[in-house]
Amino acid sequence: MLARCIFICSVLFYASFHAPVLKAADPYLWLPTSYKGKLPQLKQAVDVARENPRCSQVLKGTVNVDLSSQQVPVFKILCRDDERKTFSLLLDGTSFKTYDRTKSRFHKGPSERSMREFWTACNKAVADMYEDFRTIRVLTRERPEPTLYKDATVGIAIDFDAVSLIGERLAFRAECIFTSGTSYRLKLTGREVDAP
Repeated sequence: MLARCIFICSVLFYASFHAPVLKAADPYLWLPTSYKGKLPQLKQAVDVARENPRCSQVLKGTVNVDLSSQQVPVFKILCRDDERKTFSLLLDGTSFKTYDRTKSRFHKGPSERSMREFWTACNKAVADMYEDFRTIRVLTRERPEPTLYKDATVGIAIDFDAVSLIGERLAFRAECIFTSGTSYRLKLTGREVDAP
């Protein structure tokens, strides 16, 4: 029995000693169809991320569609540090330097198409409030200039008057603050009632 145990332990020790060293798995790389041609740049961005002293392992690489254009993609590389904490690096797809968020397209102002989408979405948000009031009268009839915030969000404001379910006259400003695409948060504030 003892001889058998020694034999099995010897085999296991030998197998573990001569087993090939497993390297870290290759990172998972994914691009949407419209960016498939950018795979060589994504692989280069992964190589640049590996040179970062904090990035001990690259887990994933993709493109940040909200910050990218076809001419200048922005790659998001997910890394793990020595303490096994994950963090993301944003790299400019042409210079492969850390992406400067102040160059975001939102800081240059949204495109005309985006503005139409923002305006439509914000009007729908105000229309969806009808069930909370007896009546609503929208005062902002034409699309206003957007408010460009430092955190790369875009605000669209719509003023409206309302009558509450108990008959109280109210004045509001609804601001839709767009974070990416047509995703937004709605900020509702009171405003001074206009003189009759």
